[in-house]
Amino acid sequence: MVSAPAKGRDPLSVLTYLTRNVRRILPASIMLASAVIIVVVVLSMLRGVKAGAMRYTREFRVFTVVLPKKQATISKEERAAIRSHPSVERVADAFNCIVRVKTFVGALPYQLRAVEADDLVFLMDRAGLKLKPGGRLPAPDSNEVVMHEWLMAANGWNVGQEFGIDVNEDDWMPGRFKVVGILEGPAPMGFASREFMSNDVVYGFAPKLWERLLVVAKPGRQAEMNAFLRSLTTAKAFDEARAIDEVNESFDQIMFMTQIISVLIMLVVALVVGLLNNIFFAQRIDEFAVLLALGWRRGRLVRKVLGESLVIAFASWLAGLGLALGLMEGITWLLLEPRGIFIPVLHGPPIGLSLLLPAVAMVFSGVTVFRRLTKLDPIVIIERRG
Repeated sequence: MVSAPAKGRDPLSVLTYLTRNVRRILPASIMLASAVIIVVVVLSMLRGVKAGAMRYTREFRVFTVVLPKKQATISKEERAAIRSHPSVERVADAFNCIVRVKTFVGALPYQLRAVEADDLVFLMDRAGLKLKPGGRLPAPDSNEVVMHEWLMAANGWNVGQEFGIDVNEDDWMPGRFKVVGILEGPAPMGFASREFMSNDVVYGFAPKLWERLLVVAKPGRQAEMNAFLRSLTTAKAFDEARAIDEVNESFDQIMFMTQIISVLIMLVVALVVGLLNNIFFAQRIDEFAVLLALGWRRGRLVRKVLGESLVIAFASWLAGLGLALGLMEGITWLLLEPRGIFIPVLHGPPIGLSLLLPAVAMVFSGVTVFRRLTKLDPIVIIERRG
């Protein structure tokens, strides 16, 4: 039984149609909303993982890493040239202490910077890092390390955790290391003792593989310093721009393929919704014939149908978007953040791309309805029904 419209409401308004035909429009609305959820969640997750990976390039805002290019070590002449450049504030000799970090895409190597004690304090201060209560900095010439809280959360570690091949054969760092402190701040970094890593008995191969210079620019002269370091012919400068390029290269191809798949999904769903709307139109053919017989112009009738489709499509899109953002928030809060994976929830491009769903559904519905209305003869239909 069809309910009567509320008093004072236009019986031919869009709102009246929607309230009287909830069961009829519900399947198409659910399909549209579900497709929006899938597209927004999948694309936002991928973009979020990329944004999370970009966090790990922040250490290169503090320093630029210089490493040997052709020879085993960085020559004394290159060191002198770097230290004397007017844009350089400080140069820290360093080795890389590699720790295995669990990420969204599997375990990846992360470099803790093995520096001397005074360089460690300077770099922490420049990066805005602080030691969390209950921990301490590594003692010189010891196997102790400090790590950022994000790295610790990713591995599920606490102060006192040990790592290295002597602890776990799946680790990549020879020896045994112990976490004695946790850092907090905007840049995920970690530090070890350079004096300990200089032990020729254990790490005699280290200079050939992991010798580094951490070059810190004077305030406001980062670009000048990086340009100079990139001009070196026998050493390679790894700065923030190169770190960002590496992250982009790692994610851009998979994001491109995912976007193509998402567009195909949206097109299929939009076409199905358009077909459903076409079926609904056929079920209302008597109504439209009567309206045409009463003097309604075909253009007005098309606008009425498109208005109904527009409200349904965008209401479904808003519902799907709200559910998608809520789902993203729940996944991030319950599953990802406890594992040290921080993904921003709101991403403009996936939301913008999801707008293709209601748009394509509207176009398809509008074209099919317009074609059928132009051929509609109200007299024939009324006589047939009579």
